[in-house]
Amino acid sequence: MEKELPIYRLDINEDEESNVEVDFVALVDRPAIERSFLAFADSYSDYPESVKNNAKNALKWAEENGWGSCGTPVGKLRANQLANGEPISLETIKRMYSFLSRHEANADKSKGYGDGCGQLMYDAWGGKSALAWAESKIRQSEKMSFEIQDEEERIISGPLMLADTPIYRYDSSGEYYVVFTADTIKKIAQKYFKKGYQSNVNLMHDNGMVVEGVTMFESWIVDEKRGIKPMKGFEDVKDGSWFGSFKVENEDVWELVKEGKLKGFSVEGVFNYSKSGISNPQKMMQDIIDILHQVS
Repeated sequence: MEKELPIYRLDINEDEESNVEVDFVALVDRPAIERSFLAFADSYSDYPESVKNNAKNALKWAEENGWGSCGTPVGKLRANQLANGEPISLETIKRMYSFLSRHEANADKSKGYGDGCGQLMYDAWGGKSALAWAESKIRQSEKMSFEIQDEEERIISGPLMLADTPIYRYDSSGEYYVVFTADTIKKIAQKYFKKGYQSNVNLMHDNGMVVEGVTMFESWIVDEKRGIKPMKGFEDVKDGSWFGSFKVENEDVWELVKEGKLKGFSVEGVFNYSKSGISNPQKMMQDIIDILHQVS
């Protein structure tokens, strides 16, 4: 049975004297929400149980029959990682997706582990369920990227926070999800502007890399009843999701944006958290994956 991870709802304190708030937006190469004591994972181990089982089956067969000419050291390492449920990085996930996409036809032609290397190595990399999972993770990471809206005026726009979207976290406390509700995001945005944080920007969540000349000049929260729509390409996001646009006057930062070294926004703050009433975050995540497939 696939383990069910807990999910926590994050919140802030509306009191303007409290530092439980979002006070910075970071420009990052991989969008996420992060703080030194609230650092969201750059690696993931929430792949389906079927991925682990596929890798275990491949390893068991190879232990009994040998690998023969099949597989590389990387492929065999990947099988052990997946079988043991170890966290893997986004870069590794992209390599998994590339391998599984390219070799799907070979696996389909294979009649079993003893018939060439196709099915054996495909399952060593997690099999068909790993292909679907890897694709969903890549889509999610791309979904949070900003866009250059106007190169001449140096305007970048994109999502700051997505409402009711579980974010996987892996740290010394273990594995779990966190989520921001629409109401919490509204409180965050209102306090952010009340306290004049529009120009509080750093790079990569590094307090030593605070930059000047990057300012949020517009912001909107998706609200269907009020007719406030998300950016084009984000039509599937839920009400309460927060978008923003920044004008980049800093020459060095603009060069990093154009070179693709900075790809998204990541809010930074201190949060309260409480156990969510959502009992099945995996199902909630699968619903989001299904939506992403529908709009692709």
